[in-house]
Amino acid sequence: MVKTSEEMKSLVEDYIKITNIKYEDQTEKVREKSKVVEWQFHIGANVIVSKNTNRDDRIQVNVNMRFPPEDAKLLVLKNPSFSKAIMEISEICTTCGVGHQWMKDKEDIIGLAIFSHVDEQILDRISFHNTWDNVARVSGHAQKILRANFSGFPTPNTTDDTIDKSMYG
Repeated sequence: MVKTSEEMKSLVEDYIKITNIKYEDQTEKVREKSKVVEWQFHIGANVIVSKNTNRDDRIQVNVNMRFPPEDAKLLVLKNPSFSKAIMEISEICTTCGVGHQWMKDKEDIIGLAIFSHVDEQILDRISFHNTWDNVARVSGHAQKILRANFSGFPTPNTTDDTIDKSMYG
């Protein structure tokens, strides 16, 4: 059965509540800035679940990693370590079936987004949490790849329950 946007939003909020992780409904705040996002939740430190207005058939699950300016200096295409990291991250994203996009500010790379989606027809608690877990797992691997290729690259905030553990414990 086809789900409306509001039904999807309500289901997603219920699935988030199950985790006992702090979240914020950012729908009104996002609508003020953009007409592209229909509704959005910000969960923990860096997970965003949203529904875009141009897609009636699915919701997006994103993990956005932002890098401090001192690390952004390392993330340049001329750096062979960065080129290697790009290839490794691309390979793991392809293998795991998630998307990724390097976030830029002018010419500087300021972050990495790992994302996937859940089709509205299969949106249930298990499919939602499986997608969340998969995106979180890949973002954890991407962080390990970056730390392995750049000595001194920061360790992620280990108190962030949104990426450090499965939604099922």
